[in-house]
Parts: sequence; structure tokens; C-alpha cells
Amino acid sequence: MTSLLNNDSNIKTVATSSGISALLGITEPAMFGVNLKLKYPFYGAMIGSAIGAAYVTLTNVLNVSPGAAGILGFVSIKSTDILNYMIGISISLVVGACATLILSKNKKYNSNL
Repeated sequence: MTSLLNNDSNIKTVATSSGISALLGITEPAMFGVNLKLKYPFYGAMIGSAIGAAYVTLTNVLNVSPGAAGILGFVSIKSTDILNYMIGISISLVVGACATLILSKNKKYNSNL
């Protein structure tokens, strides 16, 4: 989402590549390369993951063993809970993108780099 909202080509490049790795569970490049610098994507990601995690918790999604995070995390989820896990991931993505979009319009959270 940040790569769509920002005009700086360097930020767009870093946001695109780190966003792909974040979907696969490696969030550090996105967090330190983009989100903490701009503030609003970090807050949007926290809001999205909190709501997605709340859904997953309320539906009692259980994992069989510690394993991968992100979209690939379904491999460690109990087979009866995979659908609720994927719904939780979808909720996190949609809410996080919407929160980032809303916060990007707010001057308080939008830093000029």
C-alpha cells in the first residue's frame, strides 16, 4: 500500500520488495525499511494484525507445531482450522491496507521524507 501512496521512487522500490517478503512471513525489511520511517504504515499494520489476530483467537485456530508465518503459515495449522486462518489473514490484509490509507491522509502521521 505504501508503494501506491508515496511518490519517492526509492521508497516505492523498497516497499514493493519488502512487501512481498512480508507476505511470506519475513517482516523485518518492511518494518525497518519503510514502516518505521513513514510511521503511518507501521500503525496501519499494527491495527490490521490486531484485528486479524482477534478473529483467529476468537475462532480458536490452533497450530500443530511452531512454523512459518504469513500466508505460508497454513502448513502448521490444524487441518480443520485452515479456513479460519486464511480468513484471519485476509482480514489483516484488508484492514491493514484500509488503515494505512486512512492514516496516510492524516497530516499528524504522514511524515515528509
